[in-house]
Amino acid sequence: MMAELFYLSGVIAFIVIFLVSVFAPTKGQTRIWLWSILKICFFGSLFYSWFTDNIVLKWILIEASTLFGALLISSSGTERSFHVGWKFLLINSYALGLAFLGIVILLFVSTPLENLDFNTLKQGLVGQSGLLIETGILLTVYGYSGKLGLVPNHFWVGDTYAESPSQISSLIASFVPVSVVLAIRPLIQLEREINPHMINAANGILFIGVLTILYSTLVLFSKEDIRRISAKVALFHTGMLTLFLWLDVSDDIFYFLLTTTVLVKLLVFLSMGILRMDAGKRNISQILENSSLSHKALYMYLLALLVAFVFPLSPVFVLDLKVIEIAIKQKLFFLFLFPIIGAIFFFISLNKVLPLVRLPNRNFDSGVYRILQTRLVFFWFSFLFTVLVGSYGLTYLLADYIWKR
Repeated sequence: MMAELFYLSGVIAFIVIFLVSVFAPTKGQTRIWLWSILKICFFGSLFYSWFTDNIVLKWILIEASTLFGALLISSSGTERSFHVGWKFLLINSYALGLAFLGIVILLFVSTPLENLDFNTLKQGLVGQSGLLIETGILLTVYGYSGKLGLVPNHFWVGDTYAESPSQISSLIASFVPVSVVLAIRPLIQLEREINPHMINAANGILFIGVLTILYSTLVLFSKEDIRRISAKVALFHTGMLTLFLWLDVSDDIFYFLLTTTVLVKLLVFLSMGILRMDAGKRNISQILENSSLSHKALYMYLLALLVAFVFPLSPVFVLDLKVIEIAIKQKLFFLFLFPIIGAIFFFISLNKVLPLVRLPNRNFDSGVYRILQTRLVFFWFSFLFTVLVGSYGLTYLLADYIWKR
């Protein structure tokens, strides 16, 4: 059931992003239908990768999204966006090149295969050299981690989300991480069966995931650009994905995690786009120089941050409860640190944005009133759907505690 919910959430999130880009585009956006076709290609390649078990085809589809993504990043038409598009293309292609090298090693080590499905590959690796298999898995997982944007291959993330239109940022942040995690998970599960040592891909990706979480939290102190604050929120949640990969949670929790990732990042970037367009500036210190601000836009962004971390009916809150449950059952008490770090991140970001409340309230700027009203409708729809998903996850994943007498 959770897998179907994830697929539905992905389709709904894309429809929201697509309709916003068509009916409420970024001010000055041209050739909307051309970029809309690229958005469909970007989402279509990643969406198809969710359903294929062919490890080579999955890699090809994820790599194709890199090309489409680079073109979409440059849709702003500025010199800066072209540079960022090239950075996105080069770093991601380098990382995926390492992943492909790992896949080639795995195919080389295995016995001759009838097809390239993962289950067939797994059977072909039975009885083969352990070191080569471990090397192939390590290269593949590390390469894919670069596409995730984890430390040390995180340099494209901040610039990509800061220089792209909010719809493009939302598209990349929502769909790239879940697609890559779907490709990584079976490899990590396979390695658990063949490599009991401390140095393995699962521990490695958790290590760089924790570094990513700490990096995004520490760097947040020095950020006052709402675009880059949103980028750090996205980076933090991407780092949290590695924790659940390491814990090897059930399919229900895993697909609920992917659903949460898609919906939360949609809300964050959709609300950020509303605030950015209404304020006319992106740095908080510059926004504070304005004579007024629409509190409606500000509260949408604050609500999105709340949902991303501590809102009681948010899917994120449900996942935090599951982490606490796992920590108690498996006596992994260090897991309590992750919800605590999430709360710390939220309060830092809240402290950054909350001074904007001092500005006098006004209605949306008249020049972009229709665009922002349209985006506001889509935001409320996305928010209500996210709360429904969170409520369902709360009653489904924690049913033993809620309905227990």
